Amino acid sequence: MLYSEVKERQNRFVTALKIGLPFLALIIVYISVFAIFDMKSNNFVLLLLFILVYVYYIFYMIYKGFRESFVDYTQAFNAHTITKEIQKAVKKNGNEGFIAMISVQNISHIEEQYGVSAQNQILKHLVEKLNAYLSSFGLKKIPIGHYQIGSFLLIFNEVSSKRHLDHLLTGFCKEIKAKGIFKIEIKLKSVTIEKSYDNNVKNIISKLINTFQNIDNDLQDILKPDEFDYLIKNAVQTRNFIFNYQAIYPFENIEKRTNIFSVNTKLLIDRYGVLTRSQVVYSVKKNGYEVKFDQLVLQMLFSEIKLILTSYPDFRFIVKISAVSFRNRGFLIFLKELLKEMEIRASSIYFAFEERKTYDEFERFKEIINEYRELGFGIVLERFGTSNSGFEYLKHGLQFDIVSFDLEFVKNIDIENYRLMLKALASFAKSLNIKTVVKFIDKESILDILKDVKPDFMQGFLFDKPHELKDF
Repeated sequence: MLYSEVKERQNRFVTALKIGLPFLALIIVYISVFAIFDMKSNNFVLLLLFILVYVYYIFYMIYKGFRESFVDYTQAFNAHTITKEIQKAVKKNGNEGFIAMISVQNISHIEEQYGVSAQNQILKHLVEKLNAYLSSFGLKKIPIGHYQIGSFLLIFNEVSSKRHLDHLLTGFCKEIKAKGIFKIEIKLKSVTIEKSYDNNVKNIISKLINTFQNIDNDLQDILKPDEFDYLIKNAVQTRNFIFNYQAIYPFENIEKRTNIFSVNTKLLIDRYGVLTRSQVVYSVKKNGYEVKFDQLVLQMLFSEIKLILTSYPDFRFIVKISAVSFRNRGFLIFLKELLKEMEIRASSIYFAFEERKTYDEFERFKEIINEYRELGFGIVLERFGTSNSGFEYLKHGLQFDIVSFDLEFVKNIDIENYRLMLKALASFAKSLNIKTVVKFIDKESILDILKDVKPDFMQGFLFDKPHELKDF
């Protein structure tokens, strides 16, 4: 029997006691009332009230018992419970031991090919096999929790070394891959981490997930043999990045020394020359290494701006990353480590992103944005006002520091509807305490029109041209 099933039975027994013991107390009260007092109307009403309260209490405890189950359909601990178990283990055992994650890499394929019901049965059977495998090596009562679909967290308090544990779990993954489950191929991977990595369980789990993603983002293996993709891969691997910066000026006082600069990332590619981020991002997305791409960009960029920030600590740099990276908890863990390594303050960086399709888990997105803001990062929503997710995000209360208007408004600034809409959007953003920036200003006539719009910031060839960051 799984350790999680034992804990679930104990929980049900405790719930039964909580229901039964008050019943015994009620009987004692009932007998006492008859033995000591005459059954007058007041005493009878009081007894009836006790009974009604107890009936309500029974239904409440039954309802609570259903809601507070420790396990899910795999019979492993559910995500909430395993998270609590890890947090307790970190505090209780003085950070000795390890946390592991085992993940079914082809879980989406299994669901598509065999359906959700088959997927659930496979995962349940996988947990049983994992528990039996660990027990055969003397590792009993190991907490196993189903954290995400196809991903399981395990707590090890009595393993001698990480190397031994890695060897053990790798053996299980190979065994399952060789034999399959219900004659279906199962591709498993495992990673481990010391509990001493962090006192915060979220950071421990994020590090495990990030390790998986680094495995999945292995640039040596994942790219298809397309010539253009291959050349981009090589350029990314060798970090042939070129960074341009362009100043962003306050609208009300263009003479004031600016301290905000947007950074544009370019890639030097053999036989193609220098390409912009937008020209290579499709290949990066197609081959599934967006997170790794942004990590490599930031590693090189931070090493360049570190010297600038030493001389100008009040400068701020706006850097574009993908929304996929932005929402990736592992990416945030990477950022924390990079900031510490480079000795750069988070407040020196604004992250800008855009996306057409709305990420509709708004509460989760709020949490992510708040984590960045608590660290000190600024958040910029780009191409605001065009056919993308910007309105939905603001409508659901997501907080950004700056919104950058889409190029379409500047290109059509002579059309009245565009001018009116731009003015309305700027006013709307201001009401939400969000700063606004209009880019691509290259004519005095545009600047004159914008006096009615009154954005907070502006940028364009009229004021300043891009320069290479290395020549700052």
